[in-house]
Amino acid sequence: MRLISVVAIVVIFGFIFVGILHLHPIGEPVGNPRILYERPPLGIDTQGVTIMDDYFLRNGQVETGSNNIVASIVFDYRGFDTLGEATVLFIVVSSISMLFFTFLKSKSIVSAGVPRARQFPRIESRIITFGAFLMYIMILSFGIYLVVHGHVSPGGGFQGGSVMASATALLLISFYITRHMQRTRKIFSFFESLGLTIFIGMGFAGIGISFLYNFLAHGTTVFGKIIPFGPNPGYLISAGILPWLSLAVGIEVFFGLSLILVTLFHASGVKNNL
Repeated sequence: MRLISVVAIVVIFGFIFVGILHLHPIGEPVGNPRILYERPPLGIDTQGVTIMDDYFLRNGQVETGSNNIVASIVFDYRGFDTLGEATVLFIVVSSISMLFFTFLKSKSIVSAGVPRARQFPRIESRIITFGAFLMYIMILSFGIYLVVHGHVSPGGGFQGGSVMASATALLLISFYITRHMQRTRKIFSFFESLGLTIFIGMGFAGIGISFLYNFLAHGTTVFGKIIPFGPNPGYLISAGILPWLSLAVGIEVFFGLSLILVTLFHASGVKNNL
């Protein structure tokens, strides 16, 4: 077994080393260096496209209606990967929730509430509690901004949802969320499931052509605005279903990670006071 482990490590590091040798210098395009020039304003163009990166760069804005090529890849070209990642997160959150909820229920924490002040320290400083509340609003607003603008600028559902979940952690350490475990768990579980449901629902909405088909792009709807090719600020209401998919992922990540934080917080509090 030890020999097999050593061989496996050598093979893995060998692949990593070979991959590093094939990395191109930062800022140097791999394919056609003039891929962003001499392109017709409309339609799909494959002239001079030698690799997949070239296709994304040359057709991403026009084909998906998103001004953020990364968002185009994550929610359109590789939408199934994103659905898989969201499903994995959903399974992880559900497993952790069921595991620790069983533990909390066995300690009568779910029905009786969280241990009282003699077990959880109370923060009496109004500066800390009020400051935490103000920071919560600011962090939440920034997270929402990242989710909403994910298709026109750097950001998106995963990033924005993680930022908003950090606001939940702030409320936990400032002891705003210390009671009503069962009610909090139900609310967070509902919205986490809602996020994944919205994502799958948007995928089935275009099932007439294909699953996760961007049926709102280039249409007559408000989300069908065509993004001109090249550097431009883009439109907030554009990219078809991509903003909705980003919103769905943001909801799931936010409430999923928050559910993990709340569950582990209460479980650690019980463990420290056994």
